[in-house]
Amino acid sequence: MEQLFMLFDHIQRLSDPLREYLLSVLRRKEVKKKEIILERGKVSKYIYFIEKGLVRAVRHEHGRERTAWVMMEGDIIVSVESFFQEEDSTETIEALEDCILHCISRKELYDAYRLFPEFNLHRGVILEKYYPLSEARNRMRLKKARDKFEELMTRQPELIGRVKDKILASYLGVTPGTFSLEKKRFANRLKKQSKEG
Repeated sequence: MEQLFMLFDHIQRLSDPLREYLLSVLRRKEVKKKEIILERGKVSKYIYFIEKGLVRAVRHEHGRERTAWVMMEGDIIVSVESFFQEEDSTETIEALEDCILHCISRKELYDAYRLFPEFNLHRGVILEKYYPLSEARNRMRLKKARDKFEELMTRQPELIGRVKDKILASYLGVTPGTFSLEKKRFANRLKKQSKEG
């Protein structure tokens, strides 16, 4: 939980009463690899901070499974519409590795905003981080395969080797064969650049 409080304090140091409140409501949850954190069709009751591990969201489109996002240590994850609108989730959230998560319920989070108005600054800064990431993911999916792979290597290179290629292909919206080809092309470009440099 120390990482989460470091994140908050980096935005603005938490007051002691707010820190005590959060310590009293945040719950630690250990999740095994392949365990479902949120099932599609259920209402998301919690927002999570990833202390350790890797998590993905899966959507089903036209009868196919598509990875909507992949998040790791230091990230905050949530099924946005389900959690904030209290609607059935359109996605499944699954652990890709054994994870340690910290979660807070919708009511507890909104109580924090109401009881500690300074916490709204934290909400704003966090939204300003994740909303552009969501927009960038949407724009990425409209690009050509090569550009999608380049963007992955720019934004989340640590996923290569840590996440199965099949899942990353699904995340980029390309076939596993295309993903493998772009991965080889990218590696060859790096080799060529290092020889020239």
